[in-house]
Amino acid sequence: MSKENKLLEIIAEILEVEVNEVTLETQLDEDSWDSLAVVTFISEVDSNFDVVVSPSSVGGAETVKQLIDLV
Repeated sequence: MSKENKLLEIIAEILEVEVNEVTLETQLDEDSWDSLAVVTFISEVDSNFDVVVSPSSVGGAETVKQLIDLV
């Protein structure tokens, strides 16, 4: 599985949607991308890719592509 596909899976799980509903252009709004989602994403990225990303960068992302570009 590619890194991008794994990240799409992680994001879909956090947003509680099917992975096929998440694209690079998917917008992250304040209702679905809250502080718990940010912390969960950071934790998943650290455990799956051994990469530490900044909470402010993750919280400031507006699209799924911006999240993937951080990793």
